[in-house]
Amino acid sequence: MTESELLTLKLTPRVLLQEMNFRGWNFCSTGAAFGLALGILCPLVASVFTMMSWFTGPTWHGFSIQRYGTALFVLTIPLLLLGAHCLDLMEKEDDGRAVTSNAASSTSFDRKEKGNELEGN
Repeated sequence: MTESELLTLKLTPRVLLQEMNFRGWNFCSTGAAFGLALGILCPLVASVFTMMSWFTGPTWHGFSIQRYGTALFVLTIPLLLLGAHCLDLMEKEDDGRAVTSNAASSTSFDRKEKGNELEGN
């Protein structure tokens, strides 16, 4: 994908669903979705729990909301790292496919020509 295509590309739900149908739900796509979604959601819920503990005390109806809020804050960074790592793995997989498809699409004449250029340099 070139830079000009990236500028005109709009990520609509239809485009995202087509991309997921093309890739399928494998370990990387599931890990990226899970890690990034929960990495964004955890600090929001943790903030609510922390604010509730300021007004009600550390426990609320038998739940230790102060402890749960702290645990959710701590989980934020590992979840975001998991999502980012899975996105990197997906990108490497795409780069590997692009290199393989480019090599397979070149003709034998192109390969000979490239070989001659390399030998001449």
